[in-house]
Amino acid sequence: MTKRAAFFDIDGTLFRNSLLIEHFLKLTQAGILDKSIWTNEIGPLYEKYENRSGAYEDYLDKAALVYQHTMKGLDKEIIYKYGDIVIEENKNKVYMATRKAVERHRENGDMIFFISGSPNFLVDQFAKFYGATESISTNYVFDEKNKFTGKVNPMWDGRSKLSAIMDLNERYDLDLDKSFSYGDTNGDITMFQSVGHPFAINPSFELIEKLYSDKDLREKAAIIIERKDVNYTFKLKDLMVDFKKF
Repeated sequence: MTKRAAFFDIDGTLFRNSLLIEHFLKLTQAGILDKSIWTNEIGPLYEKYENRSGAYEDYLDKAALVYQHTMKGLDKEIIYKYGDIVIEENKNKVYMATRKAVERHRENGDMIFFISGSPNFLVDQFAKFYGATESISTNYVFDEKNKFTGKVNPMWDGRSKLSAIMDLNERYDLDLDKSFSYGDTNGDITMFQSVGHPFAINPSFELIEKLYSDKDLREKAAIIIERKDVNYTFKLKDLMVDFKKF
């Protein structure tokens, strides 16, 4: 018998920030990574995003690459130690709309999969806390001396996420037409294309643009906007006003 599933991105979809960013900042605050790296290489893009003059995805993509390069040679024990701290401090800092969706799918007996570009040593713990069936994320590679090699097997682009869903579908015999997906950026587009019920959570302009230009997704995609203590949910096909980039 086929099973219904719910696929969740984490950063910006369930978690209100980025697990990778939180870990990066925690390592700089502890003096393990040089603070000037964040200030000089990430700061300008972050400021542009904060001032609404730059894309969130540009800032996050740059941060992920710098993080990966900068951590090369760090001991696994140190990386995991601060990963534990990040999860403990941030596990409840989530969007309520998405948290309730996770709870609803769990109560309905659906299989729950977290698919994220953040590091596996963070995502696995986050998924365990929220009772996910399984998590698939970016794998950070360590050598025989437990030093980070600087190499990763990424899970942040559409191609990787589609491959993950196809693998899960084969292993669990899923009914994708009756399944759900939740994401917030362009990297989640293949998750939306793979299921019958896609939900965009506070989506980026690039994601809305992709959804709107795809006739099938325009018909079936729902948008959830969470602001303060209010959630606004509507179908993309019912959007009667223009959406514009800042």
